[in-house]
Amino acid sequence: MRKTRTPRLAVIVTMLAALTLMLLPGAASAGAGRKPSAGAFPVARSWYFAEGTTAYGFEEYVCVQNPTPNVAKVQATYMMPPEKGQKLGDEFELPSLSRATINVAEVAPSTDVSVKVDSDQEVICERSMYWAGRAEGHDSIGVMSPQTKWYLAEGCTNYGFEEYLSLQNPLSSNSTATITYNTSSGPKARAPIVVPAHSRKTIKVNDDVPPDDVSVTVNATKPLVAERSMYWDARRGGHDSIGTSLPSLSWFMAEGSTKWGFDTFVLVQNPGTVDATVNMTYLTGSGPVPAAPPIVVKAGTRTTVDPRGVVGNADFSTKVTSSRGIICERSMYWNNGTGKAGHDTIGLPALAKNCFLAEGTTAYGFETFVLVANPNNEPNDVEVSYMTPEGEVQRPGIVIAPNSRVTIDVNADLPSSDVSIRLTADKPIAAERSMYWHGRGGGTDSIGYMTDKSF
Repeated sequence: MRKTRTPRLAVIVTMLAALTLMLLPGAASAGAGRKPSAGAFPVARSWYFAEGTTAYGFEEYVCVQNPTPNVAKVQATYMMPPEKGQKLGDEFELPSLSRATINVAEVAPSTDVSVKVDSDQEVICERSMYWAGRAEGHDSIGVMSPQTKWYLAEGCTNYGFEEYLSLQNPLSSNSTATITYNTSSGPKARAPIVVPAHSRKTIKVNDDVPPDDVSVTVNATKPLVAERSMYWDARRGGHDSIGTSLPSLSWFMAEGSTKWGFDTFVLVQNPGTVDATVNMTYLTGSGPVPAAPPIVVKAGTRTTVDPRGVVGNADFSTKVTSSRGIICERSMYWNNGTGKAGHDTIGLPALAKNCFLAEGTTAYGFETFVLVANPNNEPNDVEVSYMTPEGEVQRPGIVIAPNSRVTIDVNADLPSSDVSIRLTADKPIAAERSMYWHGRGGGTDSIGYMTDKSF
């Protein structure tokens, strides 16, 4: 059972002569291992983040996890609006089984910015952002390649929400993007937009769509990266998610709760031309609840599902199956008395035996939780290891009952440390990581990188 989350804000006092800085988890750790660039290295993996800004009171950080047995060379490229061009960050080395954090403002201050991270090893990257004095934040794993098509299920221009679509073009030629909005009443087209080479553009969806629930479909002439952010209550709260380039017949979301003051919603986008029949199964700590009635999501529309009427008062994971290819996200909202906060993430279209979660900290008043779903008909043994700036720390394994979920309280295992997380299971799982601070005044959540490959 999940413990009540009551994090505190802390101030980190650095070793710099009596200079007190408000740092984000691990913000200085990437610089500690930096070395001057010795020239280009062979790139084994890249990560792309379309959203990002160091202006308007935002702080932005990229967390890098190295689960491999080798030292990783890492270098970031920063792509700004067309008039500002792009910048190359310093190359640095990241030891095996450890993590580091890049402070984006060190290279790209006071600007909207997309980020590309290259490495000669198979590292995993997330990006976190905070604003309004850390009142709130959002976080997302990156994507590993640009695509000509993107789908983003969540979105809203009603109820005081602001919605933004960020488009990153990491290529050396311009790309023209055609946007279709899947609203509650059907598709709505937008005029095409040109995204110049090595730059990023931002679309405010409210300018295109009157108050409505809305999903987004992006079609581009050259591969791009697309991401969506949302804010509400004069930016008291906000959340963000990457998209997917392919609809799927199945989706899995490990996190979800109607306890502890949380409201949870599942957002379903049907970008196709045929109606989709969608079934949802909710997995709690004691097993699945009775199946919910199927819903029909009309062609070219999106639908919002509130699980509370089916699950009651419970922590749960969600398994979605559909007769047609759809896209699913899950958003959560709560209020600790200081205003509504929230987080959101796209689901996982497939399960895997290994999950890597790059972001995480139990220091500075943060609490970190890992949510793990076992949608199998048999028990599942799961090993858990933590990758800190000082190296790897093992945790006792867990056994997850069939068709159920568990919550791991990382603070109870590893107090006061920046941490990336690796899960290794006997059978395929779905996993996410959530973080909270300010007495639950703010929170973020992200899926991990799922793979059947073992390092």
